[in-house]
Amino acid sequence: MMINYSGSIAVDFSRLKGIRKEYLPKGGNLVFEMDDLCQWIENPFTEEKELQSFPNSPIKFYFELTDHLDGCFDE
Repeated sequence: MMINYSGSIAVDFSRLKGIRKEYLPKGGNLVFEMDDLCQWIENPFTEEKELQSFPNSPIKFYFELTDHLDGCFDE
């Protein structure tokens, strides 16, 4: 597991699926898309363990200026 911490955000790069920009009317977000979380869950009907996938919410980091957003994304 590789966790990168920068300022106020920490991201586990081993779970990172992609990074994108999301422009807003004022500023924008740097969006980190994460892989789904997979866990073994016991099925109550069959009492057998099944691998289930749970979606991870994206991590969004807001920038007031799109120039700063673009610079951070490019870096």
